[in-house]
Amino acid sequence: MDRENANGGTRPGSQDEAEQWFARLLDANCPPEERAAFERWRNADPNHAAAYRELELIWKRSEAAVRDPAIAAAAQRALRGEPAAPRRWLFPALAAGLALLVAVVALPRWLATPADPVGSAYATRAGQQRTVQLADGSSVLLDTDTEMVIRYSSHTRRVDLLHGQAQFAVQGNHAWPFVVYAGNGTVTAVGTEFQVRVNESATDVALLKGKLAIATQSPDGAPQSASLTSGQSLSFDQTGRITPVQPIDLQQTQGWTQGKLFVHDWRLPQLLAEMNRYNSAKIGIGDSSLQNIRISGVFRTNDQQTFLQMLQQGWAIRARRVSDKQIVLSR
Repeated sequence: MDRENANGGTRPGSQDEAEQWFARLLDANCPPEERAAFERWRNADPNHAAAYRELELIWKRSEAAVRDPAIAAAAQRALRGEPAAPRRWLFPALAAGLALLVAVVALPRWLATPADPVGSAYATRAGQQRTVQLADGSSVLLDTDTEMVIRYSSHTRRVDLLHGQAQFAVQGNHAWPFVVYAGNGTVTAVGTEFQVRVNESATDVALLKGKLAIATQSPDGAPQSASLTSGQSLSFDQTGRITPVQPIDLQQTQGWTQGKLFVHDWRLPQLLAEMNRYNSAKIGIGDSSLQNIRISGVFRTNDQQTFLQMLQQGWAIRARRVSDKQIVLSR
């Protein structure tokens, strides 16, 4: 355990560890277990907490330093090893700011841009759903195998939906926009209830009530935009292309929030892919003749056994478990 040094500060070990944790936590993809480990480290010793608070303060001060042209130019000279021209007005405050900026510029690129505050990460595993209550009175329902990071600042309420699906109920505040970053676009809400799902190739947005503004950017930098009103949906892909607005099937859209899939004329592979999101044992197709079977019905996402029984009773399908993690369907 680190102890205070003779000058009343924290030992260098605490400071080094604090810097390492600070860098990790600025990464939007930092996993929940890493953040939990950080909390254990910070709570283990008052010196750890003090070192981290000091680093946060330096980071905030560095944001102001970066905006000062004189300090920025001096920092760049310092990094290139160029001698600075003598100036009588280099007061201690400016020297301190220069030291801060040099430290910031010397950091890795993704860490060197003072931007949104460090976020809070939330995640669900396969088959789990979780409701997160936010500080402003908004709430988020996370579906199975979903991860998001929340960063609230004085300017914006930002949510990064990294993968999976979530339903948002947002407290309205026109002066404090609520923005979801998902895939290659953003979804901006004011007092709305909506869903966002990040797939491998596209992002789906469905609006239950209120209004939404969607913005994307194409590879050539051209911005794209669209808006939704209650009962509408759209998608956008990784190129920024936004699909035409479509009406939503409310029962199907909200089914997952009740643990159900409302299925109408789905191909079997599509249905299996959706059920597999909620279960650790994955169902595959072992006979290509099953690929085009069409399925309709209501299925509980957390009841794989009943799902398999219904398939075998209603269609010419046989299910065979080949391992704890794999089930194969055949004729």
